[in-house]
Amino acid sequence: MTVSLWQRSERLGVQDADLVVVGAGICGLSAALHAQRRGLRVRVVERHRLGAGASGRNAGFLMRGCADNYADAVRAYGRTHAAELWRLTERNLQGLRAEGVGSLPGTRDVPSVLLALEEGELAKVRESLTMLREDGFDAAWIEKGRDAAWANSGALGGLVNPGDASCHSLQVLRLLAGKLERPVEEGQEVVEIGESGSGLRVRVTDGEFRTPRALVCTNAYAPLLLPELEGGVEPRRGQMIFVRAHGVRLDASYYANHGSEYFRQTPDGTIVVGGCRTYHADREVGYDDRVTPWVQTDIEAFARRVLGSGFEVQGRWSGVMGFTKNHLPIIAPVCRAWDRGGRVWFCGGFTGHGMSMAYETSRLAVGAMLDGSPTGFEGGAGGI
Repeated sequence: MTVSLWQRSERLGVQDADLVVVGAGICGLSAALHAQRRGLRVRVVERHRLGAGASGRNAGFLMRGCADNYADAVRAYGRTHAAELWRLTERNLQGLRAEGVGSLPGTRDVPSVLLALEEGELAKVRESLTMLREDGFDAAWIEKGRDAAWANSGALGGLVNPGDASCHSLQVLRLLAGKLERPVEEGQEVVEIGESGSGLRVRVTDGEFRTPRALVCTNAYAPLLLPELEGGVEPRRGQMIFVRAHGVRLDASYYANHGSEYFRQTPDGTIVVGGCRTYHADREVGYDDRVTPWVQTDIEAFARRVLGSGFEVQGRWSGVMGFTKNHLPIIAPVCRAWDRGGRVWFCGGFTGHGMSMAYETSRLAVGAMLDGSPTGFEGGAGGI
């Protein structure tokens, strides 16, 4: 008989904790682990099930970098900050590998490629390659690959991140959750975070926790609990399909059209294709987590471009991501009328790159909460 690690309690009552983490996605689970290893009694509460949000329903990229290519990131954030961000994502993957994600059946150690499909993107990707090498990063260039992506797409070239990987996201989440001393409390929606003496009272569906601090890691959904985050984190819907394409091989995980589209192959040969949100940006917002025909049609058209026409769609899904205005994560205390002491914190806003950033970013968040350590994301909270 298999016993689940993630079971809803019949009745929690009133319990004590050193830290309550809200949200059992990649960020919340990682934060809980980091805090636990510093000796804290940590409780994780989740209103649905582990990985019910975008952390469990994404394309499974473990790649270096963020939403922008390196050249664009340098222009947006400055060279030093862009380099620090890229190194953070490298540490993120190193940390997940140290946790054992490489042993999971859904993980592939496979390079990722920024695939240029038109001349304007080609110039930016080449510029990114030069800058990355100048800043000490391992990066390569490919003119013509041998797999299906190159045979069908008309790609002009690509920047290779050789140390990347891909994963089955739910397998990663279950691995991390299994390392916690206490199981995730599923089906426990946070009703209120309020003051209780010098600490906090976190009321949930079946009880409450008394704790000196709380860390909200619900990403796009955080403004529903903390209205102070409204406008700082915005919900955007991402959509994907998975297909069977007999005889098709992909040697890398690919990002194309300035990151708007992406596709990769799983260990069993299934191919995941996603994106096309940017063509319908004004419609793909909000908390309505569903697939939409306009995006799905575009994803299938893109899949035909890069894979050919001989594939069968076997599934479709979506996930609501948390975007920030500057595309950088937020780590910050949330100022409430009764709390100026930094007891409630938020970590999130990964702009579609939570798997590549949240493990390491949550470590910085725990350090900031406990020690006041700098995170590199100060000022990125949009005034929360």
